[in-house]
Amino acid sequence: MTDPHRRRAFRRFVSGLAAALGVASGPAGAASAQSISPDAAPPAWIAYAGIVSETVRARLTGDDPAAMRLSDDIARLPGADPQEGITLKVAFWIDGNGRITRIEHAPFAQQPANDDLQALLVGLSLAQSPPEKMLLPLRLAIRIKPKPRTTPASPDKN
Repeated sequence: MTDPHRRRAFRRFVSGLAAALGVASGPAGAASAQSISPDAAPPAWIAYAGIVSETVRARLTGDDPAAMRLSDDIARLPGADPQEGITLKVAFWIDGNGRITRIEHAPFAQQPANDDLQALLVGLSLAQSPPEKMLLPLRLAIRIKPKPRTTPASPDKN
């Protein structure tokens, strides 16, 4: 991706997915020691944020029972737009094999939603491992839209 216009467009796209590309050093659970804006992050980190975001979004909008429950919970959140959903800020710890080992997020008021989010994401294998020297956690803002529900067809009255 050497074309500067394509690179800027790609960065804007991923910036929309990632409110902040966070990097931290130090023990797990410690506050972020550093933060890099998407514009300052290396291109490989930006591309990886896009991979993580799309994989997570696909998992959260899938047909898994936990994803369906989470979608229902999200639709009932105060301030959730019925069409646009919510933006969930999540910190991801990813091991060298590309597996999400831990997440942190602002907790939902209802514990089942927190449990479902953990069950859906922790242990999720990504298409590739993080780029070399990428500091973690990776902090993304992911828009989650409620899953459209179809109403069952009316039985024939013949």
